[in-house]
Amino acid sequence: MGAQIAAYAYLNTRVSLMAEQLLHRKQREALLHLPLSEMQSLLIQAGFGELAQQLPDSTSQLEQYLATRLVEESIILMRCMKSPERDFIRHWIRRLELINLKLILRSKFSGLPHIDQARDLLDLGKLTSLDQQALINTDSVEEFLRQLQTSSYSSMAGPARKAFEEHRSLFDVESVLDTNYYRQLAQLASSLEGAHKLQVMQLLGAWFDQVNLVSLLRFRFVYKLSAPHAYFLLAPGGRHLSMQTLQLLAQQPDVTETIRHLPKVLREQLTHTDNIEDVEHHMQQLVRKQANNILRKQRFNMARAYAYLYLREQQIQLIHAVLKGHMLGFDSDLIQFCGDPLNHPASARKELP
Repeated sequence: MGAQIAAYAYLNTRVSLMAEQLLHRKQREALLHLPLSEMQSLLIQAGFGELAQQLPDSTSQLEQYLATRLVEESIILMRCMKSPERDFIRHWIRRLELINLKLILRSKFSGLPHIDQARDLLDLGKLTSLDQQALINTDSVEEFLRQLQTSSYSSMAGPARKAFEEHRSLFDVESVLDTNYYRQLAQLASSLEGAHKLQVMQLLGAWFDQVNLVSLLRFRFVYKLSAPHAYFLLAPGGRHLSMQTLQLLAQQPDVTETIRHLPKVLREQLTHTDNIEDVEHHMQQLVRKQANNILRKQRFNMARAYAYLYLREQQIQLIHAVLKGHMLGFDSDLIQFCGDPLNHPASARKELP
């Protein structure tokens, strides 16, 4: 045990120092309400002193700046980890590259404006594994997936190609890419060893519950997919929502009945929700609570690093929404709603207990 604690002492210290950048609830609420000229101290507290001095020239530059910071912090923490742990965190952060991948696919083959790599795609620096320009230069979905076959995402290319051949739908290709990303993440988590494995699995499972429930509701009641089709596109079972439970939920006729058939621990939290957006925000709160518990209560293991990166990404998304809103000239009421819909007075929605 002593050797294990010593091995993770540096990681533990790094996480503790970085965690000081996480804004508390009252600070996050203040960020939503303050005018741009008065939020410098909060931006400095969050580790973004450069933004406190001067905002980027465009919203795309703002997004790139924030993404770069998240990648840089991830790399710093990965240096303190063993190989299986690094693999898990690296794949977790690759969700940003997956966003690039799907944006290229959508812009190329659904009639969207031509994509500009420097302007439209996130640069992940050392974590970049795709030849983005080669994908941009493809002329068909089939060629795009062939290019993907020779990349670090090769295991995703086969199922995505099969889905496209069956449905001829970019939506299905993107959804299958997501599903296989989740499956690989679950496999990497199951390969971890040590005391932190349980905490990582619990946090990942809570996130999978959020992803699956929100995705299922959208697949069934927004995109009108059949129950089997929607079920096929889900992530692996999570902490409370097993694949068997998800199969049952997929057969429900509407949002209300789906919530009524949830396991008790989730049903009690979602009793007063009647729309997908509320479900998503409540589920996010539950995942944040799980991550906060791990960050506060665990010591000397990589689960704290994972919990920190989850919470850091959530905070970065909030800062991005607030600053982008100011840069685009949105009024304060709209910025507050975009940053925290559940607590916005106009929403008339109830907070979690």
